[in-house]
Amino acid sequence: MLTKRRRKHAVLASMLTLVLILVTACGNNNSNSSPSSTPSASASESPAAASSGGASEAPPAGIDWAARKAANQAAGTIRYTTGYYFAASSPDVQTVMADELGYFEQLGLDVDIQPGLDSQGMKFLAAGQAQFSSAGNPSLVITSVESGAEIKGVASFGSVGVNALMVLDDSDIHSPKDLVGKTLGYKGAIPSYVISMLNSEGVTRDQIKAVSVGYDPRILDGKQLDALTVYKTNEPYIMEKAGVKVRLIDPGEFDGETSFGVVAVNSKFATDNPTAVEDFLRALSKAHEYVLQHPEEALKVMESRSQSGYDLEAETNRWAVESKLVQDNLPEGHGVAWQTDEQWQREVDMLVKAEVIKAPIALDKVMDNSYIDSIYEGTNLIWPE
Repeated sequence: MLTKRRRKHAVLASMLTLVLILVTACGNNNSNSSPSSTPSASASESPAAASSGGASEAPPAGIDWAARKAANQAAGTIRYTTGYYFAASSPDVQTVMADELGYFEQLGLDVDIQPGLDSQGMKFLAAGQAQFSSAGNPSLVITSVESGAEIKGVASFGSVGVNALMVLDDSDIHSPKDLVGKTLGYKGAIPSYVISMLNSEGVTRDQIKAVSVGYDPRILDGKQLDALTVYKTNEPYIMEKAGVKVRLIDPGEFDGETSFGVVAVNSKFATDNPTAVEDFLRALSKAHEYVLQHPEEALKVMESRSQSGYDLEAETNRWAVESKLVQDNLPEGHGVAWQTDEQWQREVDMLVKAEVIKAPIALDKVMDNSYIDSIYEGTNLIWPE
């Protein structure tokens, strides 16, 4: 039975609310199926922790939990901004459930969860108006740092990408070279992973026609539009519901691998409050294991937190697909959300090749693994008795 924590009903700041209302985006995480198949609309169960290498708990090793709790309380109220309101994506699901289950409170953390968009979250972090935020991928943190933001990624739940190219099932497009002379639809700007995919097979940007499109994937008709950039967790589900058979081309098979479910932090806050950062991640890791075992319960909580319409069936699919990506690609010998230098370096390299950033950025400027390292003994989460 879920033990609910009494939630605070704080009045949101007017300016912040207006900003969030005015911004529109396609659902993540977030942001954010197996690379070679379309996810099932009926998928409702996440992988069980017991069968997927999930972290068990390690006994505390000489940790003064009372002192940590006092230090965390001294940090004051911590604001966390979600990546796409209350969509069922990492790390938002874990953060909400850590709050709901009382894990933050147990560790002395006072966390205020602010629904929003990750693009705005980076700005709030940079301005010191938030201490933590969800980021759909490392690239969002990297480009923010290049623009002057003093923020870092301290955890990544998905060590592989949630992005893909989608084509009709009977399409003759099977790899980037097949896009030559074809039309590719994208949202906003051509993703850097697409440029990397093209480069992997010697295709240049001017050999394809790329057009900016809206958010309805049903425009993919194989005539005016041959391929579409999508999230594995979102558009394939919409097409399945519409009765349209599609295939996914995974960027990871063509030098376009990314990551997802990033926890970003304000750098000054992290330096001043290291135990708060460590224990925030500790609470998320513990909540992750709970959600794996109780996905329906967790999604009901996400729905209850939402202030607008909530498509529970779509969000159930989103979490089923995303959690499988997380659990099937856990870093060997490490707990969930542990990240590698390689994950971040490949995104730096892609951004440079795509001319999104001018020059490579040193990894210690954009990510820090010391916090997530400290909460595990191997794959076992260290949690107070």
